Amino acid sequence: MALLLLAQRAHVRRRRRPPQERVFRARTQFLNLPEEVVIQRYRLHPALIRDLCHLLEHDLQPSTGRSHALPVYVKVTAALDFYTSGTFQTPAGDAAGISQASMSRCVTQVTEAIVRRAHRFIHFPRGRIQCRAVARDFHRLHGFPGAVGVVGCTHVALKPPSDHESRYRNRWRYHSMHMQAVCDARGTLTHIVAEYPGSVSEEDILVQSSLGHMFQNRGQDDDEAWLIGGRCYTQKPWLMTPIEDPQSSAELQYNDSHTAALNVLSGAFCSLKSRFRCLSRRGGSLQYSPLKVSQIFVACCVLHNMALSHGLVVPAEERDEGSDVDTGEEGSEEAESARQELLRKHFSSR
Repeated sequence: MALLLLAQRAHVRRRRRPPQERVFRARTQFLNLPEEVVIQRYRLHPALIRDLCHLLEHDLQPSTGRSHALPVYVKVTAALDFYTSGTFQTPAGDAAGISQASMSRCVTQVTEAIVRRAHRFIHFPRGRIQCRAVARDFHRLHGFPGAVGVVGCTHVALKPPSDHESRYRNRWRYHSMHMQAVCDARGTLTHIVAEYPGSVSEEDILVQSSLGHMFQNRGQDDDEAWLIGGRCYTQKPWLMTPIEDPQSSAELQYNDSHTAALNVLSGAFCSLKSRFRCLSRRGGSLQYSPLKVSQIFVACCVLHNMALSHGLVVPAEERDEGSDVDTGEEGSEEAESARQELLRKHFSSR
């Protein structure tokens, strides 16, 4: 009986196919592509992608010594390709020689690595010198004195979460994360709040955020430094909103300058979602948890600032014009007196 079993096993072994060598698809380095192709595909200059690889190298180096572990440049370009397209079904994924599962892991690793370094690229002006420099830019470029930032919100669509689904349904009846951002006079993002579901109002996000607490508790030396916000916010001593029914020339001048400044943030959101289609509804909803969606948004904001610092802008024909700052209502007597003082000092004499 034992001899019979041994003979059967030997027969089975003879019938097995010999082991075949695993075939790996060829990988294309972004440095081997023409510059215009790299910018079109990844929305960043090759030199900037190379700098990003160096920046994230410590976090993305393969932890295994096997011969076909994904190198850093493949992980970075795979993540960039997802950010710019919003899908794993891309030619760049094939060019990198990786599967959809590997693409997903790359997005996670790169996103988390960028978020850990976000404070290096997104920082609100601190101290009198920095605030005055930003205020000078707003006055020179947009005619609005004393401003240190424009604040507003935008929605990023996501799949309906299984927990507290109704909290993520926004006023337009789709599920989203409601992201708050502040930008300077040149469109660089200086403060991000990416943790609130779509049903939370712009006013509540601002009041509950660290930015709101900072302005509410500021000292007397900062009384002439303001944020600029749309109609969705209640007027505050430190937040300038538009005048509902302007009558005098000073009020008209104020509203014109206010609109010019507010358009900077609208343009920043527009550029952000045009550069990184994963954030735009035109690219579909992000199929991730709210936490992961927030991380992806922050990572894209970091890359947006990096691109601006290198003079890389989104061409007008490629801009997504559906990313405007939300608008709403007005408020308080104390805040109105602050606005009237601003009008008296800076606009009435013009």
